[in-house]
Amino acid sequence: MYRQISNELIYYLKLGDAVVIMDEKQVILDVNIPYENMTGNKRQTIIGSTAEFLNSNLQPMMYKSFKDILKDGKPWSGIMVNIKKSSEVSYSFITITPIKIYEQIYYVGITRSVDQLAIEGNNQRKEEQKELYKVLALSSEIRDTGIAEHLLRVQRLTENFLLALNEQEKYSFPVAYRDKIIQYSILHDIGKSGVPESILYKPGPLTFYERKIIEMHPLIGVDVLYKISDGMTYKLFDDIAIASNIIKYHHEKWDGTGYPEGLKGEAIPFEARVIAIVDVYDALVSKRSYKESWSANEALSYLQEQRGLHFDPLLVDAFIETVIDFTMGEDKLFEIHC
Repeated sequence: MYRQISNELIYYLKLGDAVVIMDEKQVILDVNIPYENMTGNKRQTIIGSTAEFLNSNLQPMMYKSFKDILKDGKPWSGIMVNIKKSSEVSYSFITITPIKIYEQIYYVGITRSVDQLAIEGNNQRKEEQKELYKVLALSSEIRDTGIAEHLLRVQRLTENFLLALNEQEKYSFPVAYRDKIIQYSILHDIGKSGVPESILYKPGPLTFYERKIIEMHPLIGVDVLYKISDGMTYKLFDDIAIASNIIKYHHEKWDGTGYPEGLKGEAIPFEARVIAIVDVYDALVSKRSYKESWSANEALSYLQEQRGLHFDPLLVDAFIETVIDFTMGEDKLFEIHC
């Protein structure tokens, strides 16, 4: 028998996907058999626990974020990094929806394992991978919708840039390599999920120690990347080295003054040099908690000033030309960011 829940909710427990039902305090009232199988925990053990009972501590802000969103009466979706009873790390995509029944609020979570999502429909594997990368990246940045939009813009602008580069003889590279850079570009800041919110969105100058914490996010990101990859039976990344290079080295500088390793010049992987330019450009033209947005011309002028200092000089030249060619002037250039 199901535990003291209305008939309306019982129907959700009959779904083929894993389902968890919580009360208004997000205490678990019931789960179905697929949920037991997915987590490796028995129903009687799960009932009465709070939503954090599977928390792996790999996403320190995630649980707070989805609780805040649900309290506003809005559904939440994202990737959860959880711990099974067997101590295995598991990854699942979950949608939690507030449902009102007889003036009482309940939360219904419908969950599918990332392995399951990725394996189903092999003919659509590439498209599914892209969606999984997107979900992973946006889940890491769910605390700030503005940053989530930044990730998507970086990916779109990276695609435009690389398509233009590939037409130049100097930058001819395999299509598969280009596509991997585009796909993985959205993951460049997943390490920020491990940075305290008070530092990440501080509306003013950072202290020396706060800056050092921020500068840890590329290393945190690589750690998250490999934890996710190692914990899955499905091969999510066709070339994890490219994803790792983007995440770890996109804050390195051409003159060797960047972080985390102070790489210099062509010692910085090509894919990281590309993302460095695109990332900074979009950050400049976007409004943040600590700055107003720059005009497109101001941002391009800054890139030019940092040619050979922060950025690969030849790539900067190509990027400026590409952006102008694709947008035909500042008015349309801004359409990318609005």
